[in-house]
Amino acid sequence: ILSCKVATDANGKSRGHGFVHYETEEAAKQAIERVNNMQIGDKQVEVTSFKKRSDRETATVFTNIYAKNLPDDFDEEKLTAMFGGYGTITSSCVLEDRA
Repeated sequence: ILSCKVATDANGKSRGHGFVHYETEEAAKQAIERVNNMQIGDKQVEVTSFKKRSDRETATVFTNIYAKNLPDDFDEEKLTAMFGGYGTITSSCVLEDRA
C-alpha cells in the first residue's frame, strides 16, 4: 500500500468511504476480488477500481434527485411515500446528521 485515506467530516467522523493506492494493478485487483461485498459489521462494503471524475460516464438522462432539510424523523418509508408517486424509485438513501 502506497497510501490510504478514509474520508471524514469536520469532526473526524468517517463518511463511509475511502481510498487505497496500491503499488501494483494486481494488488488492487486482488483487494477488489477479496473485499468487495464483504460484510463488515452491519454493512456490506462495495469495492471498485477508482475512476477520476473526468473519466466517469456522465448520465445522458437525468434521473437522480437530492432533497435536503427533511424532518429529523424522516426515514426510507416516508421518502418513498413522498416521492414514489412520481415514478419508480430504483434506489434511495436517507442520511442522518448525527452531530
